[in-house]
Amino acid sequence: GYAGKNLGCLLGTNMISTSSNRIAELDILRGFAVAGIVLMNVFFMSMPSAAYFNPRAYGGMEQIDLAFWSVSFIFIEDKMRAVFSMLFGAGVALTLGKSGQKGNIALHYKRMFWLFLIGFFHAVLLANNDILRLYAICGLLLPLFGKLRVRGLLLGAGILLGLHMAGGGYVALGWINGYYQVLAGADPGILAPAENGFGNNPEISQKQIDRYLGPYGEIVAGRISNPIGIVLTALLALPLTLAIMLTGMALMQAGFFTGDWSAQLYRRWIFWCFAVGSAGLIPLCIWALSSDFSAVIAAANAMVWSAPFDLIMAVGWAALIIRFAQRFGTGMLAGRLAAAGRMALTNYIMTSVIFAFIFYGFGFGLFGGIGRAEAYLFALIPIAGMLAWSKPWLARHNYGPFEWLWRSLARWQKI
Repeated sequence: GYAGKNLGCLLGTNMISTSSNRIAELDILRGFAVAGIVLMNVFFMSMPSAAYFNPRAYGGMEQIDLAFWSVSFIFIEDKMRAVFSMLFGAGVALTLGKSGQKGNIALHYKRMFWLFLIGFFHAVLLANNDILRLYAICGLLLPLFGKLRVRGLLLGAGILLGLHMAGGGYVALGWINGYYQVLAGADPGILAPAENGFGNNPEISQKQIDRYLGPYGEIVAGRISNPIGIVLTALLALPLTLAIMLTGMALMQAGFFTGDWSAQLYRRWIFWCFAVGSAGLIPLCIWALSSDFSAVIAAANAMVWSAPFDLIMAVGWAALIIRFAQRFGTGMLAGRLAAAGRMALTNYIMTSVIFAFIFYGFGFGLFGGIGRAEAYLFALIPIAGMLAWSKPWLARHNYGPFEWLWRSLARWQKI
């Protein structure tokens, strides 16, 4: 069985050898997810923040830019993060499924405490879109669901997803109603809050460019001046993220992540997840394009309406990579992905280090100086780095540097 594995199913901290097929499949999937996340994080670290959601806000509206955005919106944006989140939930399911739960839960809470601190400093020093804080907070809640079986976990995930859709949808529908009022002749000022956050506002964009090209100390000082905000911003996506993690716990119990299903069943899930996901996301993509990327529509699509389809497609991606692992698990690419997955925490943080040196003022100072299509080329740098260095490192060490730090802090002893 797989009950002896621990929370490392997400961040590469498992103590069991990765020689078994089941462990290898999880490592490969984890490596794929951490590499895929780079394709979106590059926008947070290279352009004003609104560009992540809206190409009209920054990054170019050329045909090639729009083509890349469309493919990304349908197949990449939030899908890799959802795979990452599902694996986190799967890892907690393993922890809670072990014998001697009381001791494991105590260690689990210690890990979440230190994971939150690591994420906090990651957000302050490198990337304020850090997901580790949110994962740690969700991790504190996941043991409450530990005794639920597959149906109960999926029901809980559905309720949480419904809460996200209801709360976000209420705001989004208000924005969209304002958008159509403006088309009918109303004062465009009613859309100012949405435009300032998600639209093309040159003044706000220039302020962000000046900040990130300025002294590094001012970047840190601006973030640390609002430590409560750093915590609260991590809570905005809590219902959705918790729903995705519960889905991961359910899929782990069902044997999905451990390769227990037949090849035919995985292929069926790949087909239907991509079909249903695309059926929901393609119309949203067309809606954004036809609106010339109105801020309210771009934001509502990315943050609310796409959520269930993103999760469905993420399951499809996971099924596809598990099938890849089953068929090509002994190949060179699979081995590199597995090593990157075992060092997912280190590679996630090192991606921010690399991007900071490329885009921030203390490095090459390219923040705000590249287009959307070019950003994907820069994303290949940390992806190539993690595929190149993870395997040689693990040939000499049991853990990645940050995996070692996290485990040592949680146990309060050098491991």
